[in-house]
Amino acid sequence: MRLPPALAAAATPRILELLGDPPARVLELGFAGIHAVPLLLAGFDVVVVDDSPAARERAGAVSPEPPADRFDAVVAPEGTDLRGIDAERRVIVYADGSVLVE
Repeated sequence: MRLPPALAAAATPRILELLGDPPARVLELGFAGIHAVPLLLAGFDVVVVDDSPAARERAGAVSPEPPADRFDAVVAPEGTDLRGIDAERRVIVYADGSVLVE
């Protein structure tokens, strides 16, 4: 599920709140880098998985596939297949813009 960019971006403050204080390693999936810059500015180490031109423009270095590395958190839209992602916390953004840790 792809959220409209404005709705996804509106979730960023809640994501930052749920992640707590950096440092932490965060994997962003399916948001075209929308959360990457605010997370980087807050002090998080961010890996963006998205091969779209918009993601490359926003986040710079992006990966087309999730790395096999361990992450402190993964940030993803509702319904994203997170099997095989090694992350301590899953921060999920729902279609209505709400954000929860699973």
